[in-house]
Amino acid sequence: MYRAIKIRIYPNKNQEEVLNKTFGCCRFIYNKMLEDRRKIYEELKNDKVSLYAYNYKTEKEYKQKYPFLKEVDSKALQSEWRHLKSAYDNFFRNVKKGIKKGFPQYKSKKSTQSYTTFNINNNCKIDFDHKRLKLPKISTWISYRDERLFDERIKQMVISKTQSGKYYVSILIELENIIIPKKILLDDKIIGFDMSTSKFLITKDLELSNPRFYRNEESTLRRIHREVSRKKEGLINRKKARLKLARLYEKIYNRKKDWIHKITGLLSEHFDCVILEDLNIKGMQKFNSGISKSVSLDFSWKKFTIILKYKMEQKGKHLVLIDRYFPSSKLCSQCSFKNDELRLSDRKWMCPECNAHHDRDVNASINIKKEGVNILKKNNITIIHNDYAVGTTVNAFGEDVRLSMGEQFSMNYESTTFRKW
Repeated sequence: MYRAIKIRIYPNKNQEEVLNKTFGCCRFIYNKMLEDRRKIYEELKNDKVSLYAYNYKTEKEYKQKYPFLKEVDSKALQSEWRHLKSAYDNFFRNVKKGIKKGFPQYKSKKSTQSYTTFNINNNCKIDFDHKRLKLPKISTWISYRDERLFDERIKQMVISKTQSGKYYVSILIELENIIIPKKILLDDKIIGFDMSTSKFLITKDLELSNPRFYRNEESTLRRIHREVSRKKEGLINRKKARLKLARLYEKIYNRKKDWIHKITGLLSEHFDCVILEDLNIKGMQKFNSGISKSVSLDFSWKKFTIILKYKMEQKGKHLVLIDRYFPSSKLCSQCSFKNDELRLSDRKWMCPECNAHHDRDVNASINIKKEGVNILKKNNITIIHNDYAVGTTVNAFGEDVRLSMGEQFSMNYESTTFRKW
């Protein structure tokens, strides 16, 4: 099992010069190799046998033609060849499947810059005592700020520079995979959520509100975008305005990432299984509506599920994603009657069969949990129902109120030090 630790570094001017030169050389060789591949593709696209068997230039041949490439880390240039080959193979794989995603794109200097280097003969080092690390082709140590420690050997490092001018290093280490997935789960430690654009996650006992990170700053973003567009290209004022815009976007991203890690950490700590819907995010983004902004910009549903999945797996717990076509909102959670006449605007409805009154989102969360439990049972996971009733119990020391897992989570969620954005 691999784990990445991302830390911020503070290079001096000489170190920044080497890092920026490496970024530029990696971007240059990637674009050159992509340009050659595009030409070969246009020439041989009708002859697939010759196209697939064509031998492309390696980074060594480009270094002979462009001597300045020898001044930077050779492993960083090799990684660019691997990245392009992977993107090129994915392109042809999508073509065979009939998926139109387009040819790989050129790298831009305006976007986030990065390169990957590998630890060979201990050329990538980290000194925890003095808070510094060593990178290939840089003779001096680079200071960093982070309190995390590890004993595992470094496999590779990804050095990146954000659009706001900050430098980061993502350190990849290999851990022993000794985690055993749980085969027996308590029913009260299983929770199913329905996703709502206004409430984010809803269940019978919990409502987690939409943080609205993007919408709260949308007017400011619009104003700064106008400032950037009104400045002339190449002038210092335009660079200042662009930097101001990049910092605000980074601030929104950092708020959202911090919130996602905190809430996923609480969910993985309190519950043994979390059940969610496998939503079609790309389909939602095609519609210019509030749903698109919520699922992609306000709380990033896809990123939330990815982080929650690996945090649950690290503790031997489970994340179940039910089929996106499962009619969770239309099914009655009491008698399983399917209400095909239910519209999206109907937030409350009554079952015509058993006359049960339903809140749309709460009813959907109950059905999602039932479907998730059925999936767990199909995967040979035992579900144990607790014998005790949630409420007040009496013991030798007097009365003791036993809280449900949802109530415990709610209390810890409110008491956790969340920043008031």
